[in-house]
Amino acid sequence: MKAWLLEEPKKLRLQEFGPTALTESKVKVKIEEVLLSMSDYDVYTGVSKHTYPFIFGRNAVGVVSETGDKSNSLLLKMDRVAIEPYIPCDVCSECKEGDYQNCSNMQELGHNCNGLLQNFIDLPYALLHKLPDNLSSEKALFVSYVAFCLNVVDSLNLEKGRHIAIFSSTKTGLILAQLVAYYQAVPVFISNVDALLDMARDMGIFYCFNPEKSDVEHEILMITGGRMCSELVFFSDSDFRMHDVYNAAAVNANICLAGYSNKDSKLSVAQICEKHLKVFGVYNGAGNYSSAINLLVTNKVNVEVLIGDTMNFATLDQELAEVKPEDLLLKSKIIKIN
Repeated sequence: MKAWLLEEPKKLRLQEFGPTALTESKVKVKIEEVLLSMSDYDVYTGVSKHTYPFIFGRNAVGVVSETGDKSNSLLLKMDRVAIEPYIPCDVCSECKEGDYQNCSNMQELGHNCNGLLQNFIDLPYALLHKLPDNLSSEKALFVSYVAFCLNVVDSLNLEKGRHIAIFSSTKTGLILAQLVAYYQAVPVFISNVDALLDMARDMGIFYCFNPEKSDVEHEILMITGGRMCSELVFFSDSDFRMHDVYNAAAVNANICLAGYSNKDSKLSVAQICEKHLKVFGVYNGAGNYSSAINLLVTNKVNVEVLIGDTMNFATLDQELAEVKPEDLLLKSKIIKIN
């Protein structure tokens, strides 16, 4: 077994481990492809702090190499699987009530525990989702993003024709905008990255604008016919003034803070109270993996435009040293593991 250990920011070391003894409750998976996203790059550069050494990589697909419970397993050797990175603790009050999605001690591979940048890994059955033959591995790498956006959609009051404001500096916002449109609401994609706005328009998202070049309140006023937005999503790793988010909101609106980041956005208690706003967070895709796979298989969500160049696992330390943040802004890279 081999894994890339991050010993300190921007310093990788390829470590070889001996074979592990597979327990009955787990499956040995041969990792074939790992997605390198901006969040992974932040781990690599030290923007996201971790205890070292650390194995990063949150999104991967692989094939079943061996099952612990051979007689009762629903997975067979060589089955292609997407790996769900969220591991509920099973001991908190939420888990005991079966509400695993809201586990208060959730572990996430590549975030707060070692991740998937390795050639083999033993994982619980519950984290593995069999992939249909007509879904490519490259598209399947985005299952977690679609699942996360589905959880955001589930948290909102989507109604046919209702305008949903999406503040996003990252490509995940494009996935959410497509889902909002699929459920027949009207996405209003607001980004300070012109290239993302162009991609949104190419995807058929009609209402798009840059808050640094337009007055947010005026634009939303014109788009909604004066009603403003009752549902808003603010991606927490984005660079916006929260003042603009409040200005786009109708009275009694819901504001979803999506994801997690090291950025500190100050919330105005006065503006929240004045408009009677409800502010809540959604930070993972737990519970929606099967639905996400189905949406990708049926092409309801287009992620092909987000797939970038490939990288080689064997020479990853050299190749990653050449990557720049802007290289991952519009497309994620794919690490191939032989």
